Amino acid sequence: MRKTIFGCLGVAAVAFALQFTQADVQAGLFSPCDPCCDPCGEVCCNPCDDTWNCDPCDPVCGPKLGKWFLSGHMEAGFWANAHGQVSEYEDGVFVPTSGNTAFLRNTPYTGAQINQVYISTGRKVDGRRGLDVGGTVDFTWGSDAWLVQSGGLERDTVNAGTWRKGDYYSAFAQAYAEVAYGRWNVYAGKFAAPFRGDSYKSTENFFYTWAPTSFIPPHTAGGAYATYKASNSLTLIGGWVMPDEIGRSDKYNAILGGAVWAPSQRFNLRYTFATGSNWYAGNMLQGTTYDVFVQTLLATVKLSSRLTNTFEWTLLNVNSGGASLGAAYGLNNEIIYRASQNWAFGSRFGYFNATAATIENFGYPMEAGGALEWYTVSLGANWTPNKWLVVKPEIRYDWTDPLAPMFKGGASDHQFSGGMSAIVKF
Repeated sequence: MRKTIFGCLGVAAVAFALQFTQADVQAGLFSPCDPCCDPCGEVCCNPCDDTWNCDPCDPVCGPKLGKWFLSGHMEAGFWANAHGQVSEYEDGVFVPTSGNTAFLRNTPYTGAQINQVYISTGRKVDGRRGLDVGGTVDFTWGSDAWLVQSGGLERDTVNAGTWRKGDYYSAFAQAYAEVAYGRWNVYAGKFAAPFRGDSYKSTENFFYTWAPTSFIPPHTAGGAYATYKASNSLTLIGGWVMPDEIGRSDKYNAILGGAVWAPSQRFNLRYTFATGSNWYAGNMLQGTTYDVFVQTLLATVKLSSRLTNTFEWTLLNVNSGGASLGAAYGLNNEIIYRASQNWAFGSRFGYFNATAATIENFGYPMEAGGALEWYTVSLGANWTPNKWLVVKPEIRYDWTDPLAPMFKGGASDHQFSGGMSAIVKF
């Protein structure tokens, strides 16, 4: 019954979309950027909204080097849970059910941490005047960086040999070449996987923690894709990718497709999918080659000059030899209210459902045939006292099906937690 209700809500809301990376379709579930004016070739904020007092050509976007750019940020914060659960390790590896749980994304470790030190450099492209060549290289270090490590680059295909020292990792979040010509943009290399609403970059998310839906699709992809701007409101996406991998093309193959429809500045509808084969070397799938299908739909509606609502639905199906190995899907809704130039407030509700095989893939052991239902509610704020600093306080409550307790070392099915982070842009 619950699945039917959520399915109807998804259809009724026409919640078809997703974040896409780079090109003309970059945005997270929340971003202080609205692409209505773009005199610099890079949107930094919305100069057409009188609630903002900012200049899209401001140096905070990066040094003015023509088409070449250099920018970055650092995020650090702390998080605590009501159970007092501390981080645990086995053979030096973090145990997902300890601490604040790895499902919180950038706060798996109890206490203070440096989440991201992020540097981005490269050359922008503009194909409106003919062929143009550029690219982007993003390097990151911090407690979050394990999320964007790829097999065949920062780690091998069985998750060993990671670029890591203690609780801190490093990775190339993105490293791709870009070619533009007319309405076409082509990307080749490693890039943020276009299957999620939350962005890895903390500067593109309103909340400090992630929604449950963020743990269903891949974080990065290797391969190539193209975008075609069919009209001023419609962008088409297509290509070939290896989810979370660089290299093993004999075992990782997926067709990527999707579209972004933005008929007005107040409404954005996005849909992307990938279908193909994958290979897993650990947990329940033990060296199995399997078929995977993942899709995400995201709808963003600007209800007023100050109020924005974003709704996301994500689905993952895993099959092998015609038999289902598991499935996971999730819903997420965020409402953001910008009270002033310096303050914004937000609420988030998330739902996650997964069967045993997919849960084990995420690192949480389950009984065979079991399933996990997980709900979460967050309240947060963004304080932006100046153009280079953002402070993000957040409180959060999570609860799960009693058969799949995720908190207090697996002894509790609920958890109240909270904390805050600060982002410095440079």
